[in-house]
Amino acid sequence: METVVQYLLLALALTSVQISYTESRLNEKRRDKTERRYHGTQVKDNICEIANRESKVHCYCESTDVKTATKADCWVFNGGIDETDPIWSTFNSQPYLEKLTFNVRSTGALKFIPFNVIHRMKRLQKLYIHYATLNKIEKKTFSNITTLKEITLMNNNITELDFSSFTNLPSLVNLTIKENKVTEVQRDVFVDLPSLKYLDLSFNSINLAHDGCFEHLTVLNDLILEANSITVLTRDTFRGLANLTRLDLRSNKLSMLGDLTFTELWNLNELLLDNNELKFLSERSFDGLALLQKLSMTGNKLKSINEGLLEGVRGLELLDLRNNEIEYFTYETIKPILENLKIKNAVLYLSGNKLTCDCRLSWIQILRNETKSEPLRMALDGVTCVINPDETVESTSNDMISAFNDPKPSKSEQLYEIETNSDILQQDANDEELYEDTNQYKFEPTVQPVVANQLTVVNMPADSFPCPRELSRSGEDSLMLTDYN
Repeated sequence: METVVQYLLLALALTSVQISYTESRLNEKRRDKTERRYHGTQVKDNICEIANRESKVHCYCESTDVKTATKADCWVFNGGIDETDPIWSTFNSQPYLEKLTFNVRSTGALKFIPFNVIHRMKRLQKLYIHYATLNKIEKKTFSNITTLKEITLMNNNITELDFSSFTNLPSLVNLTIKENKVTEVQRDVFVDLPSLKYLDLSFNSINLAHDGCFEHLTVLNDLILEANSITVLTRDTFRGLANLTRLDLRSNKLSMLGDLTFTELWNLNELLLDNNELKFLSERSFDGLALLQKLSMTGNKLKSINEGLLEGVRGLELLDLRNNEIEYFTYETIKPILENLKIKNAVLYLSGNKLTCDCRLSWIQILRNETKSEPLRMALDGVTCVINPDETVESTSNDMISAFNDPKPSKSEQLYEIETNSDILQQDANDEELYEDTNQYKFEPTVQPVVANQLTVVNMPADSFPCPRELSRSGEDSLMLTDYN
């Protein structure tokens, strides 16, 4: 009996201890919750499991278990979040994130880069921040993160990049600072980035790129400066970029290119200069680009191409000069790359210019017949030229030149001719047949007919190209075709 009593007393004592321990744990949790309550927002331990709709940050992860997520797509709501907000400490629950994205849903909701969070990530490789209000990237904001391979900062209202904003990031391969408001690229912004191969600064407001501003990026392959306001380039702008293979300068405000502008870019393969305001190209603008294969300058204001311009880029396989104001494009101009254009898939685009129909274009027909490139044939089929009625010309085909230059009589004039001379009537009938066959004229009912003076080069008879008298007298027109053959 005594043993039973002792057993009961021992059981009661153990139960009491367990109850006390349980109450202690509950009280501890309550205190912890109270301490972590901030402006009425309940913050949980796991950043991937925030259920409270009033939370300023919500993250969606492919795994919600603590210390297991590798990707987190975080949305920042509401304004006023600062660096001391308790929400940032909850990122400690997922220290092994490899990809972290911040999407800001309201203006001004995030005004800083949460670098304390970033630096705590032990395996972070990709960081994306979109639609924040960052204004200036301060010195060494991004530094000493050994695992980071990719940074994308888009639509963040960035206006300034401080010296050494990006430094000592040994694994960084891709850096995108796109669709912001950066106005200039200073020297020493990008330092100690030994692996960086892709830099995108497009759709900013850059009007000045200082000489040598990219010189530390010795292994860079792609530099994207599209849609900025760059007006001047010097031979030192791209100093140090010996491994660059692609340079995109589309939609800037360049009006001219001087000698040796790209001479530092020995390995450049693709150069895009579309939709600038180019009016002048120095004869040696592209000297040094021995490996260049693609050169595009559509949508500029070029009126002529220097005959020595392509000497420095003899490896070209694609040259795009569409939609300029070019009046003459001679055999001597195209000669340095002519053999390249005969290979499969090579292309030369010249449509949308103001080429003059004369013997200086005769090489187009010959090239069209000789090339193995179907894209080039199609491109040459679209090249048109304009008859210059004010220029005195000589041609091997007097009949064709007459057809090009003699306007068709109006209906009233035709009636007059019928009444006065039957021989002339017969001549008019012959002319009518010629006009219908060539389809080069547009007739209007109440005015003199207008010559549709734009002709398709490849459709012109080979012997019909008029030649300016000064070329004919010098024999230059025959020399061109002799050289070609």
